[in-house]
Amino acid sequence: MNPNSAVLADPGRISHWFKQLYPPERALVPRPALTESRAADVCIVGAGYTGLWTAYALRRADPSLDVVLLDAEIAGYGASGRNGGAVIAQFNGSREYWTKRGGRAGTQAMERAVRESVVEVGAAVEREGIDCSYARNGVVMVARTPLETERFRASIDEDREWGWTEEDSRLLTAAEVQERIKVDGALGARYNAHCASIHPGALVRGLADTVERLGATIYEGTRVTAIEPGLARTAAGHTVRARTVVRATEAYTESLETHRRIMVPVHTSMLVTEVLPDHIWAQIGWAGREALLAEHPFLHLQHTADHRITIGGDDNRVPYRYASAPNADEGAPPRVLSMYRRELVRLFPALRDVRIDHSWQGVFAAPRNWAPGVGYDAGTGLAWAGGYVGEGVATSNLAGRALADLILGRDTELTRLPFVGPPARRWEPEPLRAIGSGAIAVMRQIGDRAELRTGKPSKVVELGNRVAGYTGHVG
Repeated sequence: MNPNSAVLADPGRISHWFKQLYPPERALVPRPALTESRAADVCIVGAGYTGLWTAYALRRADPSLDVVLLDAEIAGYGASGRNGGAVIAQFNGSREYWTKRGGRAGTQAMERAVRESVVEVGAAVEREGIDCSYARNGVVMVARTPLETERFRASIDEDREWGWTEEDSRLLTAAEVQERIKVDGALGARYNAHCASIHPGALVRGLADTVERLGATIYEGTRVTAIEPGLARTAAGHTVRARTVVRATEAYTESLETHRRIMVPVHTSMLVTEVLPDHIWAQIGWAGREALLAEHPFLHLQHTADHRITIGGDDNRVPYRYASAPNADEGAPPRVLSMYRRELVRLFPALRDVRIDHSWQGVFAAPRNWAPGVGYDAGTGLAWAGGYVGEGVATSNLAGRALADLILGRDTELTRLPFVGPPARRWEPEPLRAIGSGAIAVMRQIGDRAELRTGKPSKVVELGNRVAGYTGHVG
């Protein structure tokens, strides 16, 4: 069996979410691997959110389709089972970037579609009976410096120019933030109503079960080494021949011999507290369970359904490994855990003495244009989706639905969105990729500290973004 036996013995090596789903008395049992060559109508490589949402949309639209998914480990092994659980209407690429691709109307359509995906995820889990603690309560992006407040004010002004209303996004005063979440030192916040919190492990595993129930077949422990027109080839020498082959491998794309330098895997870490007692929550508030974001450094937090707090984000290290080698099974580095604990107490002093129950790592993918993409070549039957740069929980649902429409030959609003098109150019070869990634990470860290110290925008951050080709995000 290909899935790492240590991971199966300790699902916590994947994440806290998997540790909760699969305690020792309810061990994780992998699905069978592919043991012989076979044919299908659609072969999807990767059983994370992207692959599963694509299979879900295809089987719902056409139950006669023979849909097969292949995963090197287990469904949800990658970022889909390790993320912070925010289904947020936010995607990478600035409005200027998307306008160049699809015009103003296309960019607005993209924004609407991502907002609708937050609702669609909720509708799907209700329809299919997936218990993943879906709670649509928005996201609070807290400002703790005057510079952050100024940036949020500018972003709300821009939202209004692009058709967002007060019901979509608005500024919160310091007092309004305290009414929701008692963040220490908060000067205000940007509130985006289009966000839900989930248990990401329960979503991805529940979605895998649903896709199987709808008639698709998932093979776990089946590592694909090459994708070619009409063919997916496995490390064991078996093949799946299909009219359409979908690449949904995200941060693990580099493992495909035929797809080098398409994605850069970016490592990040998370930790989770013990279940917090009522007297701690009385000091924190946060009864609405909104997602919480903070800057300097960038952090994302969740108040989980069982009343813990998770925290992750920019963990103050060079997140890239030479030759795009993802390795998420190592625990979070001790200095990263120390930094997260320090930031947690900085946000909530009442957490000074709480126990940290678990930590883990994950890997997300960055394409060269730092923006998500969906594509389908009807001539070769090759399809792809991904490149979410850490913003994939909602966008993967949209990508899966758009990809299904493309495969089925439908002309829909989704297939006309500006993220549909040819893939981004490839990343630079090594050692340029490693040198550049390291330099950019260091520049961002230096610039981040400078902004915090001076209260002024950092030209070092601006330079790092320009060198990387990163344009920003929407939402």
